[in-house]
Amino acid sequence: MKEEYVNAFLAPAQMVWEKELRCPLKFVGAKVIPNQFATADITVIIGISGDLEGNVLYGFGKGTGLALAGRMMGETIAEHNDLSLSAVGELANMITGNAATQLANAGYSCTISPPIMIEMDGSRIATVGGTQILAAFNSELGDLTIRISLKESQGMGNGFNKGDKCTRRKLLARLSSPLKVFGKKS
Repeated sequence: MKEEYVNAFLAPAQMVWEKELRCPLKFVGAKVIPNQFATADITVIIGISGDLEGNVLYGFGKGTGLALAGRMMGETIAEHNDLSLSAVGELANMITGNAATQLANAGYSCTISPPIMIEMDGSRIATVGGTQILAAFNSELGDLTIRISLKESQGMGNGFNKGDKCTRRKLLARLSSPLKVFGKKS
């Protein structure tokens, strides 16, 4: 996994956290980890597709989730409910959206999926592919982990690869060339 994929999430995590929660988020470090793991108290999964594909998983302890949901909603939250979980998911969504913008500025057009929240400590999850990068952060509200598992998408089988511009001329040239079926000209 390229360093630029990971770096695209670090500054947005701090920026969104500080803007929405009004407290600093300190980057603790990053390391390569296996693709199988047990979930945190709250895990938010956001899929990425486009020039890059994979998943980003955000891990929050129960106390961290309650504290950030309460801060975002402007009230004290004693137990998680649909609204507080939605707030946690929205924070992860904002971080991922900002990271997708940074990736687009670097030439990787990406689409993000709506967040999926898992509220069960210890569930085993495995992402497809190789390893993940685990970025760890902490703040006065608690800890945040971000597991990043991204790779470049392969060509779409249309004769174009990542970075190719699909102009009318290229498309017409591609459509007028002989088709290959199982490696033979038709």
